[in-house]
Formats: sequence, structure tokens, C-alpha cells
Amino acid sequence: MHRSSQFRLSLSFTLVAACALGGAASALADHELLGPVETRQLGLEEVWRRSLSVPAGRQSIVDQQMVVHETQSHVFVEIVQKSGKSKPVAAAADAESTENAIDENAIVYARFQVDTDLTNRGAIDQAEAERLGRNEMLRLKRRGIEAKSRTRKVPMIRFYTLSDDGTVECRDAESGDLIWLQRVGSERRGYGGLGVDEEFVSVVNGGELIKLDVKNGQVFGTTALEYVPLRGVVHCNGFALVPSIGDRIVCYGLVDPTLDPFAEIVAGSSSAVPTHAADSNKVAWGTSRGFVYVMKMEGEPNVQFRLNTDGIVSGSPAAASGERFFFGSESGQIYGIKATREGEVLWSRPTGEPIYSSPIFYNEKVLYPTIYGNLMCVSASDGYSVWPQMVPGVQELLGAIDGKIYARSLSGSLLVVSAEDGKLLGRFPGIQPEALVVNRYSDRLYLVNNRGTMQCLRRPGSVLPTVIKSTAPAETEEEAEVQLETTKPKETTPENADPFGGGGGADPFGGAMEDPFAPAGGQDPFGDF
Repeated sequence: MHRSSQFRLSLSFTLVAACALGGAASALADHELLGPVETRQLGLEEVWRRSLSVPAGRQSIVDQQMVVHETQSHVFVEIVQKSGKSKPVAAAADAESTENAIDENAIVYARFQVDTDLTNRGAIDQAEAERLGRNEMLRLKRRGIEAKSRTRKVPMIRFYTLSDDGTVECRDAESGDLIWLQRVGSERRGYGGLGVDEEFVSVVNGGELIKLDVKNGQVFGTTALEYVPLRGVVHCNGFALVPSIGDRIVCYGLVDPTLDPFAEIVAGSSSAVPTHAADSNKVAWGTSRGFVYVMKMEGEPNVQFRLNTDGIVSGSPAAASGERFFFGSESGQIYGIKATREGEVLWSRPTGEPIYSSPIFYNEKVLYPTIYGNLMCVSASDGYSVWPQMVPGVQELLGAIDGKIYARSLSGSLLVVSAEDGKLLGRFPGIQPEALVVNRYSDRLYLVNNRGTMQCLRRPGSVLPTVIKSTAPAETEEEAEVQLETTKPKETTPENADPFGGGGGADPFGGAMEDPFAPAGGQDPFGDF
């Protein structure tokens, strides 16, 4: 009887301790994500929260990429407020662009999404969405509200996650819904990273490159790698670029797998995964010997140029439109280059603080976090500081929403900084995100906790995402053309065609010249005295 009581007491203590540990773990996990109170403090709202397909939580994630698919779009039929303003008089081309322009400030009364897969229950096509829109406009007209219909296309934004057990999942970044799930390769060989483009997803598994269909995850085939891969893979113009040992950059054909791999030996091994400029067929990366290379992936891949940097560039360069790349070195030098044929250094500035992380390009500004925990913001056009001073105590950047930059501090708390002047808008010690999903493409914020749960946040009322795009300055080429015209020498017609002639076309060897050997007075020097 006494032993039974001791056993029950021991069991009770064990259960209490387990509940306490579970509650502590849950509380810790909640600190990594945002609750209703924290989201209101940040001026955000939660869109979705989903558990990723990872076997052991966040530590199982090998690679995770966010991709904006320009060739795949969500189509919406919207019923919006009709503006009473008269249309401006413009040319035919301008009229067409004005008609297709989307007024973000217009009041949206109803929105109907056109489904791409009509086999799903409740799916509607374009015609049905337009019919529902017309009915909605009739109902609004009875209430005295004038409305109009418009069609809006939003690029598909998806998350691709690779786990250490070979699980690859594709998830919609706006709804959190699982699109497809596939398990590939062998866990014993290890996984090196993901490559994603508009058609394919590739996975580096040991000495193999596994190719999948980006739409449904179906495995297309496996390519044996010629050289041992070093780090990750990046897709560009139908090629999979794999940094390999021996200071090699190897390109494998995706569209045509029968193409022989192209291998280029460069000065030093790749220090990070190469960066692809979205609006061009060029990639850039830094090497361990202090160079930054730019390769053109068109026809037969070839290295366009290399830049000898002041210090090693450890992070992946940040890409922007107009074939621009931005990066910083371990010696504290920051660069902005343009990937022209010969390579153009837009600017180079010393900062005095080592930079190991990748910068973030946002709204024609470049954000550089330094190893000392300072965040600097420079102009993408000239490299000069935009903020009056650097923001201290910043460890890593998360993303930017509506002019606000979100980052993790050195103590692990969440920071909110104004993108305009660098002013600290808020510090939240109770929010300590561990896994950071850096978003460079849309106005959303993503967090992942240790258990592998992912959270999406947005600004209230921002139902549809805004894809962050940049426009390269167009005045650079114009100024170059103007300078070329001003420095072009004027064409002049010579007054005399004879290059040796004098004025009036005279014989350059003629004229009344005295004999230099004749004696004074014109006497014969060999004559009789």
C-alpha cells in the first residue's frame, strides 16, 4: 500500500514536470512567432500560420526560397468604385497604358478569383467570375453606387522548402496552402540546396542533380554531376549553375539535358551562392581570392568580367533591375556595379566596418548590416549615405513593409526602423524570432519557429500582395550619349591640300633661297684667285 502511494506520487510529479516543460517549450515557441497583441503593436495582421513538412522542426530545413513566378498569375475580377474624373487626352499607346493601370486607392466592393484548376469543388472560370461581377454591379446600382469591373493579375508567389530527409514542398506564399509535396534522392548522400525557375526545381543530392516540374513536383530525371558540388545551385536561362570544387563554376543544361556541361575555372572558390539578376541572363558571385565574377548565361555561358575587390566578398550580392549588383567586402568597402560587357563600377565607398552578410535592395536604397551590429543605408545611384547615422544593435534583416524595415537585434529582439531616415520606430524584447526568412520580393513578413511552424504577416487591408520592383535609372545612358556628343571633335576642311605647302599653295621646296655652300659675293670657291 505504501509503495503504491509512492508510485502514484512519483507519477504525479513526473506529469507535472512534463506539463511544465511542455508549457515552457510552447511559450518559447510563441516568443518566436507573433500573437494578436504583438501584431497590433507592430501595426500588422496575421494572414496564415502553417506547419511545414519538416521531420524535426526548423533544424531540418536545408534550404528555403521564395520565388515570384512572372509567367504564372492569379487572376481576379474586381468590382471597384467608378471614378468621376475625366480621362486625360493622350496618344493611343498612352491611352492603352492608362486603361490597364491599376488604381491602388480605389474602393473594392467585391473580388472574385478565377481558378486555374477547374476540377476543384466550387472553382469558377473567367466567364463565371465576370457574370458574378455584373450581378454585383447591378446590386450596387440599386443602392445608388456607380461601380465598374476590372481584371487584375497578381504574380504567383511560392515558397519552396528542402528538408534534410529529401522532402521538397511547394507552398503558396499568400494562403499558406500546400501545392505539392515530393521526396527525392537519398538521405545518406546529403542535400546541397535548391534551384528554382519558371519551369524547373532542382535539388543537389550528393553527386547528382535531381530535376522536378515546378507545377506539380513530378521528377523529370537525374543528372550526374561532373565535379563535386561546393554550395547550392542557381537557375538562369535554362542552365543550372553549380559552384564546384577546384575553383570551378559548372553549368548543366535544364531544358536540353544532352548538352555537355560547361566548366569554367576562376580565381578562388565561390564564397556564397551566386545571385541571378531577374531581368537579365547574368549571375554574379564573390570568390575566396577577392574577386567578384559576372557570367552571362546565354548560348554558351561565358565570364564577362571580374572585379578585384578590396577584401573578400563573403555574402551573395544583391541584384536590382538594370543588371545592377551590390555587395560589401570584409575590409569594409561597399560596391555598386553594372553588368555591362566590360563591367562598370557605378560607385565604391569605404565604410570602416567589415561586412559579411548579403545586403538588401529596397526602393533604390541598399541596406548593409556590418559585423559590429550597425545598419547603414546608402543610395543605389551613388553609394552615399541616405540616413544621418547608422542604426546600432542590428544583427540581421527580415524584410520591409510599407516603408518600415524589420530586423533582429543583437539581443534577439525584433526591431522596426524607418526606411526614410533610419529612425528607430520600435523595439520588442518579447518577440525573438529565431529562423529568419528574408523577403526581398513582396510586402509580407515571414517567421519560422523551432517547431517548423511558419507565420505570414501583412499590413491591415493589404489583401493582395505588392511585388517589389525597381526601375533602373534611365538618365545614365542619356548622359553618356550627351557627353559623347559634346566631346566629339568637329570636322574641319584643310585650307591647303598640300601637307607641306605654305599659304596659297606654294611649293614647299621652292622659293628664292640662297645657296648655303656659295661664297660671299657669289664667287666660285674653286676658281682662280
